[in-house]
Amino acid sequence: MDTGTLLPFLAIAALAYVTPGPDWFVVMRHAATSRRAGWVAALGIQSGLLVHMTAAAVGVAALLLASAEAFTVLKIAGAAYLVYLGVRSLKDSFGSHAPADEEAEITAGRVWRQSFTSNLLNPKAALFFVAILPQFVSSDAPVAPQVLVLGLLDIALGIAWWLVFVLGVRAVRSALGGRRSRVVIDRVAGTALIGLGGVLAVSGRRAA
Repeated sequence: MDTGTLLPFLAIAALAYVTPGPDWFVVMRHAATSRRAGWVAALGIQSGLLVHMTAAAVGVAALLLASAEAFTVLKIAGAAYLVYLGVRSLKDSFGSHAPADEEAEITAGRVWRQSFTSNLLNPKAALFFVAILPQFVSSDAPVAPQVLVLGLLDIALGIAWWLVFVLGVRAVRSALGGRRSRVVIDRVAGTALIGLGGVLAVSGRRAA
């Protein structure tokens, strides 16, 4: 696998990460609590991508997405979960919050589970590994190892992106002030997640 393949792939993967989507707002919401919570959320997102990558490498994702019924079930489940997270975020924005470090310490496991589940139920994440990544795979070599190498590069790139993203959210929080920034970020993330859930629910296979 040469640089002529890797560089275009990494450019497309980077574009996918910097384009706002469900993962953005899930991580944003938790990063507003603390850096640790934001990084745990990012780890949950990347763990979900590991599952998608493994499924793509063994062909399970392609089989799943080839079935209209299976795709619809995955899409509706993912949309419902995004709406749930959005409603929860909006609800939290009108309630009281524990101190940031204390809340992050108590809910780290829940943060990871929410982020992991959100990504796992997102058919767009599966489609990246099934529809986009294979375009950079050579038919002259075993496919599964190439999928794994490209997938791991994508996940490593994502880890670097989320480190910067979380620090950016924390900088915004510092500029706006503690309580006010948390309310703003919760409401922005909540509204975006509900909207993205609605878009996902009504989108077709090609749009997703």
